[in-house]
Amino acid sequence: MTTQLQMSIEILQYSALELKDYIEDEMKENPLLEMMESQRDMNYRESSFNSVQKQDIEYENFVAYQPDFCEYLENQLFEVLSDDEIELGKFIVGSLNESGELTTDLEMIAEIFAAEGFNKEEIAEVYQRIQKLDINYDSSFASCKAEYIDPDLIVKKEDGKFYIEEKNTAYPTVTISSYYYNLLKNQDDDMISDYLKEKYQAAVWLIKSIEQRKNTIRKIAQAILKKQMDFFENGLKNLKVLTMEEVAEEIEMHESTVSRATTAKYLQTPHGVFSLKFFFNSGIDGVSSVSIKAMLSEEIEAEDSSHPLSDSKLAEIFAKKYH
Repeated sequence: MTTQLQMSIEILQYSALELKDYIEDEMKENPLLEMMESQRDMNYRESSFNSVQKQDIEYENFVAYQPDFCEYLENQLFEVLSDDEIELGKFIVGSLNESGELTTDLEMIAEIFAAEGFNKEEIAEVYQRIQKLDINYDSSFASCKAEYIDPDLIVKKEDGKFYIEEKNTAYPTVTISSYYYNLLKNQDDDMISDYLKEKYQAAVWLIKSIEQRKNTIRKIAQAILKKQMDFFENGLKNLKVLTMEEVAEEIEMHESTVSRATTAKYLQTPHGVFSLKFFFNSGIDGVSSVSIKAMLSEEIEAEDSSHPLSDSKLAEIFAKKYH
């Protein structure tokens, strides 16, 4: 695998914050790169290096996708936590070590989430529920750490219709430096010319990789919006069963590309910020496990606490109301 292809795969899997750091590092090393003053569409200059721009990056032909352990756990939170507890749950997950033990003191977490109405005892109880999940760390997972979530895309509604909007401030938009590009075109010194050609080619490939990453994530998000419209309209109870294979077929990409592109990517919705992987889930008769939990939680909250419903009664109610 070439260095450029490896870079493209890494860029596809980067979170918005990781990509921001990567771009800033590249700009320090490559004089052909500069930040655009506005977020207008990038216009690549014609050059003798057009062959670089015409190449398509076939991600699925290269390294195997490795899920992030933190993301793996976050996708299970909806099985044991309420909607109001999810953000707290994500923070706790990000504070776990490989043995599933908290590395952040409960009192400190309580201080952080005091404004959200959580006390130390409630946080401890949430932690206990998280421990019921499959938190056995496996070497096949990437490491897990708490980090600020910066959504790549936003779902908005206007005139009764939902649409996807890019969050352009997530990372800087870069283009080719006019000064160094002109210097390259008019360069007589072979050594300087070779250096600038190499940097130009690297810059074009980086810009193309970022653009392809953006287009891939957007296509996936649009497919999710189309297939999970009931969720965006009405919330968790309406999340449908959806597989990566279905989305891959919808957008005509390989399933492994969808896996890589949804790693550490987040979508801001009217119901909160969710990992793109959250929208892929299993269930029963087309009803997702997340929806089933939300429905059952609603029934349990409405029951008479002095006469709690049995599991069989809950199953009966669920069958009558939701099938």
